[in-house]
Amino acid sequence: MKRPELQSTFDVIYDKDSFGALNLDMRKAYCQRLSEYIKDDGVVYVEVKNKESGREFGPPYHVEKDDLMEETSFGGAFDYVASLGEVYPLNMGSIRQMGHILRRVLRK
Repeated sequence: MKRPELQSTFDVIYDKDSFGALNLDMRKAYCQRLSEYIKDDGVVYVEVKNKESGREFGPPYHVEKDDLMEETSFGGAFDYVASLGEVYPLNMGSIRQMGHILRRVLRK
């Protein structure tokens, strides 16, 4: 673990488009680090882009609940709490800004 002094330090983490900006091969390490830094039962608020077309291209990449909750992403250490849907309008054509709430499961 990098930065062990940060382990289980944060109650809440706000991810504003970071997850959706990462290439798929970088997401596992990113989610692992967040799962180390957040306290048990802590909340991650994630904002991501939802795209009507060009979903396979990025960044930003198109992200949905299933992408967030893959075992190699947040799914291994977090429960999905809620989708907030579109959180505010973007002036980017058919791209929407979506919000999701996750909660850290208790460590064993």
